[in-house]
Amino acid sequence: MTPTSWGYGLANPVKVTRGGLVLRAFGRFLGVALAISSAGFWVMQSAPAMDDAVLLAMRIGLTCLFIGLGGLLYLFGQGPDVESTQVDLNERVLRRGRIVSDNAFETDISVPFGDVTGLLLACGKSSGGLGSTRQATLYLRLDDGAENLTAVEILSGPELLLRPIQDRLLRDLKDDRGGMAIPSYESHRSTKVAFGAGGRALQAA
Repeated sequence: MTPTSWGYGLANPVKVTRGGLVLRAFGRFLGVALAISSAGFWVMQSAPAMDDAVLLAMRIGLTCLFIGLGGLLYLFGQGPDVESTQVDLNERVLRRGRIVSDNAFETDISVPFGDVTGLLLACGKSSGGLGSTRQATLYLRLDDGAENLTAVEILSGPELLLRPIQDRLLRDLKDDRGGMAIPSYESHRSTKVAFGAGGRALQAA
């Protein structure tokens, strides 16, 4: 949870090894080096026996190749997008999206506080019998009149870390409704997930 001037942000934990960071940094460096080195083809002297048209075609082809490879390596070095949720207490809306490489937030779905009818905590099987290692996912429950429960994922991670966030969201949504609490649900069995335009349709307790 990251406090902000408008509320707070929730980001899924991302595990990155030191070796992965070094590899991505090397990919960015090599990508920039390849793109810059493509300029050298245009200062190279033409061979006496080579036609100018052939040399021009070679220069264009190699330049495109080096810039293309350099761009791909640089994008690889940028790292994956981070799934994130913004809880905007000023605008009274929850936004689910991702934090991209330039630290900008791209919104996939926006849900007003008034459309939320509950929270669902879907818990997986415990690992090694320890509750602290059990993974869970927190969802917003929406009222769309469908038979299946339509929900939007908020956050995934260890169950014990998600419960305080669940309590904070319940408190914020309750305050937005003038003290009227919303229900909270839990599922401790496998949850069937189907993707749709309005979020995720779940079949769970």
